Formats: sequence, C-alpha cells, structure tokens
Amino acid sequence: MIEDAHLYEDRFVNLEAESAYSFLHGTYRPEELVRAIKSLGQRAVGLTDRWSMYGLADFVVSARKEGIQPIIGARIMLKDGSWLSLYPLNRNGFKNLNAIITNGLLRSPTPFVTLKELRDKADYLIAIAGGHLSTIRAFARKGNIEAAEKGLLELKSIFDHNLYLCLSKNVEDDRATNRLLNELAAKHSIRTIISNPVVYLRKCDAWLHRLLIKIQVKHHKRTVTALAGDSFYPLTLKKALELIPYENAALETIKLAQRLKGFKILTGQSAIRRNLAQYETESAKDILWRMSLKALSRRYSPCAPAYISRLSKEIEVISQKGLSKIFLLMSEIKRFSDSKGIISSIRGSSGGSLLVHLLLGGPDPIRHRLLFERFINQGRVDIPDIDMDFDSERRDEVTHWLLNHEPERSALVATIHTFRPRSAVRLLARAMGYPLYEIERLTKCLPWSLRGISLERALQHLPELKDSPLKNEKHLVRAAERLEGLPFQSSVHLGGVVVAPDDILYWTPLFSSRKKFRVTHLDKDAVETLGLLKLDLLGLRMHTAIKKALECIPNLSSPGGQTIKNIPIDDRKTYELLSSGDTLGVFQLESPGQRNLVARLLPERFEDIVAEISLFRPGPVKSDMVTRYLKRRHGEEAIDYLHPILAPILKETYGVIVFQEQVLEIVHRFAGFSYDDADAFRRAMTKNRSKREMERLKQAFMDGAKRMGHSKELAEKVFKRVSAFAAYGFCKAHAVAFSEITLKSAYIKAHYPKEFYIGLLNAGHVGSYPPGVILNEARRKGIPIYPPNVNKSALKYAPEGPGIRLPLTVIYGIGPRIAQRIIEERDRNGPYFGIYDLKARTGLNNAVLDTLYIAGTIKGALKAA
Repeated sequence: MIEDAHLYEDRFVNLEAESAYSFLHGTYRPEELVRAIKSLGQRAVGLTDRWSMYGLADFVVSARKEGIQPIIGARIMLKDGSWLSLYPLNRNGFKNLNAIITNGLLRSPTPFVTLKELRDKADYLIAIAGGHLSTIRAFARKGNIEAAEKGLLELKSIFDHNLYLCLSKNVEDDRATNRLLNELAAKHSIRTIISNPVVYLRKCDAWLHRLLIKIQVKHHKRTVTALAGDSFYPLTLKKALELIPYENAALETIKLAQRLKGFKILTGQSAIRRNLAQYETESAKDILWRMSLKALSRRYSPCAPAYISRLSKEIEVISQKGLSKIFLLMSEIKRFSDSKGIISSIRGSSGGSLLVHLLLGGPDPIRHRLLFERFINQGRVDIPDIDMDFDSERRDEVTHWLLNHEPERSALVATIHTFRPRSAVRLLARAMGYPLYEIERLTKCLPWSLRGISLERALQHLPELKDSPLKNEKHLVRAAERLEGLPFQSSVHLGGVVVAPDDILYWTPLFSSRKKFRVTHLDKDAVETLGLLKLDLLGLRMHTAIKKALECIPNLSSPGGQTIKNIPIDDRKTYELLSSGDTLGVFQLESPGQRNLVARLLPERFEDIVAEISLFRPGPVKSDMVTRYLKRRHGEEAIDYLHPILAPILKETYGVIVFQEQVLEIVHRFAGFSYDDADAFRRAMTKNRSKREMERLKQAFMDGAKRMGHSKELAEKVFKRVSAFAAYGFCKAHAVAFSEITLKSAYIKAHYPKEFYIGLLNAGHVGSYPPGVILNEARRKGIPIYPPNVNKSALKYAPEGPGIRLPLTVIYGIGPRIAQRIIEERDRNGPYFGIYDLKARTGLNNAVLDTLYIAGTIKGALKAA
C-alpha cells in the first residue's frame, strides 16, 4: 500500500498541466506552477499545454531552479475531437511531438491530427488517453464499451506499450467510468495512471478560467466552452486516492514520471557551448580568412599593418568561440541583398568588428576607434548579436531567401503578447457584457503599463486615475489584476530568425504566419535560453526613403557618377544644415529635442554626429551630462581628465564618458583589467546593483588600480566618475553605424531637398511627422506642391519640374487600384480629354468620378492634353 505523503515528500506527480501558454485557457505561468508543486512537497510536474511549446523554456528553467523534475509534453486533438497527451522519451521523440503539433497547427484555426499522422510520428512518444475530453471516456461514461474499446485499441496499435489509460474524477459519473476503463485496460494489458488536468492552481480560481473562455467567445468569436465544475487543480497523493481509489494506478503514475526522466533539454551556457560546436570547422575558418583578406585588399591598398593584426586577432577569437560559420552565413545574406540591390546596414556592437566591416559593410572600427571586445570577447559565452537593417519594402525578400537557404534549420522568432492593465480591462469588460461605450469610459485614462504597481494601487495613487470610474468596478479590477502579465496570444517578431544547428523540429514546433513564413514557438528570451542563434533582419524605413530619393537623383544612383556610398564625410553644406537645426526628416535627428540639441552642438565633423546620437537619451539629459558636454565642447568649461592615461580615451568627448567602449578602455588601462573582465565589469555596472554588489565592484577596481601604481585618492575619483556615467554610456559602434545613415540622409537633404522630401513621402511612415508636415516644410523651402491630376499624377509622389506632384491616392476614397487603373489607361492611350473621356476609357462609376471632379483632378485636363 502507498503510504500517505507527508508535507515535504508527496511522491504523486501531476502529469497534465495546462498553463497560460494554452492561450485564454490556463490561468497561471509555468513558474507559478513550479512553485505550487514545490509547496505540495512533490518532486516532478508535467506541462502539457494545448498545441503549444511556448512555455517550454520558462518551465524548464524555473523547475530546475526549484529542484523539480520538468516533464515536457503537449495536449493535441484528434480529428474526432478527442484530446490526447503526448510526452517525448528522448530527443527524437521531442522532434516527433513537434512535428505532430506543427502538422496540426497548419489546420488552424481548429487544429487536429489524423490517426495516420499520429502513427507516422509515434516513435519514442508516451501517450495518455482516456482523460477529460477524450472520446474513449465519453463512450465509457455512456456505457458504450464497444466504442470505447475500439478507440483504445486504435491507439494501442499506434503506441503499443507506450500507451497509458487515464483515470480521473471531474464529474460524478467518473467513478463508474473509471471502473469500466480500469477493466478495459486490464483486459488489453494497458497500464492505468491517475491524472487531473491542472488549469488553475487553486480550486477557487475556476472563475478566472471561465472568464478567459468568455474572452474567446466574445472577442474571438470561437465556439468553445469552459471546463465544468471546479476540480481542475493540482492533486496531492492523498486527494488523488480519495477521488480515484486505484493504488496501482497511482504507483504507475509515479513510475511513468521516472520513465520520462530520460529526456532533458539543455539550457544556458551548456546549451550555447553544445550548439556552437556545430558551427566551427577548420574549413570554415580558412574560408573566412580567404574572404576577409580578399575584401581587405580590395578596400585598402596599401593596407596598414594595424588592419592585418586586428583581423588576425578577430578571426582567432571567432574561431575559438565556434562562430566562423555564423559569419559565413551573414556574408551570404549580405551577398544576396547586394545582388538584388537591397540597401542594408548593420547596427549594434557588431560595428566594432573589422570582420563585420569587411563582410557586411559596417563602419571601419580602426578609423573610428571601436572595440572588438565590446562585441565579442573570451569572457562572454552568449552568441553575439549581428543585427542588420534592410530597406523595409524589401526586407521580406531577404527573410524569404534565408528561410529557403536553410529550409530545415530556420524559422522566424515568435513574440508572446501578455495582458497589460488596459488590454486586460477592455477584454474582460467585453467578456462580462459591458457595452462598448462603457468600456471606452472605463479605460479612457488607463495607461498601457503601470510600471510595476497593481491596478488597485494605481487607482488610489495615480493623479490621472483620481476620478476613474474603474474605482467602482471591484470585480473587474480584481480580475484584471489576476490576468496582468499572463500570455494570451503569439505573433511574429519584427525581424528575428532562428537558425538551429540541426533540424528546427528538434527544438520547437512551427506555425505559419500571415505571410506564410515558418514561425517557432520560441520568443527571443527562449531562443537565448536554449542557446540558439538568432539573427535580426530588420526593416529600416530610412533605407527605403534614401532609395526612393536616389531614384530621382541619377548622379547618386548611376554607376558612372558619385554614389551614396562614397559621399564626402566632411561636406560643408551638410554640416551647415545640421548646425542650423533644419533636420526634420533626417535620420535620428528629426524630433524637436534632437533638433534643439544638434543646433546647440553645432556639429563640424562626423564624430559630432556620433556624440549627438549618443547624448540624446533620458539618462544623459536627466543627469545634466549633455550640458557638461556642450560647455566643454564650446570652451565654456575646463576639461579635466583626472589622469594623463585617461586623456586619449576621453579626448574626443571632452573628458565626459559618453560611450560604453570608454568604460572598457578606462577599466582596462587604468585598473589593469583584461578587456574580457572590463566588459563584464561594464555590464555589471549597468544593471540594477545592490549596495553589496557595488562595493564588490568598487573593491575589484580599487585593487586593480593599486596594482597599476595609482593612489587610493585618484582611484576613488576615477571610480566615482566611471560609476556615475557607466549606466548612461551608449554603444559607440551602434552610434557610428547609425551616424553613417544620418550623414547620408542629411547630405541628400542639403543638396537635393526636393528629392529628399519625395523619398520620405514615398517610404511610408518614416519618422515622427505625417505627410502634411513634410509638404509644408517643402513649401517653406520654395518647392512648389502640385495637386493631384489625372493626366500628371503617378501612383506615388513624383518630381515635376521644380516641384512635387501629389499622387491620386491622397484623395479620400481613391485607393491604389483605382489610381493604377487611371494611370495604366493613360499610359496606353494618352491623356484624358475630360470627365466623359475618363469615364468611357476607365469605366469608373459616378461616385468615383464625382470624387475626382470635386478634388479638381480633372480641371485643365483638356488643356493639358
């Protein structure tokens, strides 16, 4: 007989838990499940979300942290509507499970799998049948033993000894049903286990599950029903045997958990090391050398020794860390985008790499004094980020190419949306039957985020919520607080692509996006936890604007003329434009605050643009760092370096620490840290530090400074300055990369203002201002703005003599299809001679013709023709 479990050792295992990653069904996060299971004194728990592995990483990490065995599984539905729980025995089983989930999700919005698909992927999988919402249990409950037996034998033919039959108690009839199922299992030598789907962690939380189901019904118009009763919470061994008095089934439950111990997912550093081992071969290193040397000789002739030594150091570190193939893959992406004429650039700390400069077109790190160690160093075990920006209109071409280039290993990163106060209140109010006007009234002043405080507390203390009608909605507020932070749906990350070291299905199921891209069940944090490579292929609308401006400037886009790639870095007219503050539309410098700062800064060289981009952030502004920098730049305040060794590091920023790379250099040169340790020091300084941690960092710095021969008093001053500005330091490599785009956009505006405005207008929503603001500025610059005209307008804004011709689509009610119809007919058969000619040739209805006539697009058509 099984002994009654005491508080700290309950050997029972809840195998079927459905968390909030069973979107709008479960009521808790995986880490909450783990804590609840630990409080019961149990040693293991199974997570079986519906068609979902979204919570996998959180579940595994939190379970291991608490000393709980994480059992990974999923709930899937068969074609007949019967639910089944599946668990992998090993990595191949996990791949099969992910393939089953993927196949089912392709049938969204109502996923299911056929018995044939299940049979094809059943190897190395454990199946639990007969639980709540299974047809086997439904037939047994009605006394139809033949039908229940038939369904059970179908599954046994698929899973054989890996099939278990579930005994559960969720309705009164289940006692008799369990007896029938137990007899059926014994007849066919199928083991039985005890299980209870865990949809909420406490019996009293059943109401929250029902509200989530109402959101599905009211908001998403789904045909779903809530689980009946209030029995779907974790069971203790004692409670399990009270409800389902089958001791042998309880023992089998514990034994099954032991069987499932064999499959483990690596996370953290061990996962990264194993995955990187797949990316390094001797041939990959040799190819990287040949490609980079070829690019170096093509770009620099003669080549300074500093470039050769820097390249040698970088490739050696990259090879030692197992990253060679990653750089080769990035170079292939760059070659593809260049071959298609797609503008691209890099961003982030990767700009500090000479190899990135040679292969991907980033800034020259030696010219700009950028540190490779800020990007990659021996002390960091994570996979470095190499982010690339592409013309927004053509970014999908690059993504599509990569997914086809690595069809089995790659997919897009997911984004998990969680309830925020405003969305929680709105969705819940709708589910509870509040009218729309009342929902608007309740949420009118409610912010999207409450910065870590509860909704109830916010209603009491935030001034903007002082008179909020939500104060009278106690039940709604309570429910919204419970939902806040819970995941409720997934979508696609803006640009993240996962590239796995082997088949992507070994790591995650996939679903299909609206654009028919493959998407994982991993968000960016989960990708990092599992140690996978994530490439960010991002869209940048300024690239689109520049491209569209260049299309109007032949000598900046033609092979024979000057190109945008080699515009002068010291162009006087460009810096005059920047110093005037006339930077509306200029990349990174168009907001009122930025225009004010750049006008005060009076940039005269490229480095001044880099500094401006780095300074215009909340930290430097609030700390008055900007004022100090400006005074020193204009000679209104003396520059103090504290020590001659710091002068070369801080000279370009007038003694003010602006860049993260400067922190690394100071800690390296002044305190004698290696660059690896200096970067670790920098990262520790920028996090929320406890007083104890701050003392530890300071002591390490002081000890290092002492070894370098510096006095305690001087070391105290330097540390104080470093600690004051380290949290505000900006990545210089990122600032330099963005400043190159800033310079290009400013150059075009300074020399070709009409074309610059056309580029902005045709690129969509580029920055902070709508088309009307851009057109008004163009008018103030003396550029004529011509109205839309059926004989002159194009589909987009177009140059016309000294001015800009508006497209037909600016007219309310005239969409791209109508405009294209008018333009194509005009291009084929000549200009229109009036409204009747327009109607006869295009077949447009009277309402559209009236709109065109009232807008004045047909005036002068006869004359123009």
